[in-house]
Parts: sequence; structure tokens; C-alpha cells
Amino acid sequence: MSNYLTVRDAAVEQIRAGLLPVYPKMTIEAHPGVFTEQSIKRDAQRTPAVLTSLVKYFESSERNSVTFVSWVLYRASSEDKLYDGALKIISALSLVIRKADFDLAIKDTAIETECLYSGTLDAINITLWAVRWELVLGERAFKHGSLEGLDEIEGFDGTASVGVVEINDHVTMED
Repeated sequence: MSNYLTVRDAAVEQIRAGLLPVYPKMTIEAHPGVFTEQSIKRDAQRTPAVLTSLVKYFESSERNSVTFVSWVLYRASSEDKLYDGALKIISALSLVIRKADFDLAIKDTAIETECLYSGTLDAINITLWAVRWELVLGERAFKHGSLEGLDEIEGFDGTASVGVVEINDHVTMED
């Protein structure tokens, strides 16, 4: 049985296996989703980077598919003020995605690349590209109807500070 985590991690591993021989110092990891300005500043310290997010799962009677975005972060150098290195990485990444061997996929259907360059990013010497790609999955990629393997949620205990007042909260999941 596969799950979204397994599929996302397989995608990251395929990218890592394809790009690290060419770019041994590149950061290649999973990413939870979209960026904020603060997270870009934090992640910019580890460029060049390819950070991959599973952003959508689509299921119908005709097909099942998973959509990923591989975020490419690249820092310009004094010799590369147009961020040309990012274009080289995106070209290599597209080839890796096309040639990847995903056990659950029957084919990759689309790769769309978009530059998210902005003056704000340029001010911190960074460019960001979104490489959106989709895999069409086989019929039985995910088995539905079982909660096996999921942790049981027993409740929540927590304390929050509001000004100088501490508020305790306790929630149980019992009937």
C-alpha cells in the first residue's frame, strides 16, 4: 500500500539520484508547500536547491494523478547576474523528471516551468522557479478504506500565553 508520503519521498529520491551526480553540492529535499518571504530568506542559505512539494492528488473514474512542484532556488554570483545557472538546473531537472522510473506511475503527463523572479527576491540575490509536474498513476496506487498504520489521536494538552495570562487547554477525543 502506498500513501502520499511514500509518493512524495520517491519523487525526491528520483530527483536526488538524477541531479546529485551533476550538482554534488545541491540541496535536494522535500518541502511542505508554498513559500513566504521569510522562508525564502532562510532557504536561500542552502542554494542551489531543489525543494519538492506534493501539491495535489486528483482521482476520478478515468485517471488518478499527483501534481508536484519542484521549487528551484538559485543565488546569483558576480559572474552570473542573470541567474543563468538556474536555467541549467531547470533543464537538468526536467530531464530527470522525464526519465524517472516511478513504480506507481504509468506515465508523466506534463512539466510546466515558471519563473517567479521579483524585485524583492533580486534584492536578496535570489531567483525562484516553480517546476510543476504531474504523474498519472496506475489504478491501484493507493488503497482506500483502511486506517491501518495511522496513529490514534487521543487528544490535546497545551498552554498558550495571551499577554500576561496563561490559558490551559485540554481536549480529549473520547465520546
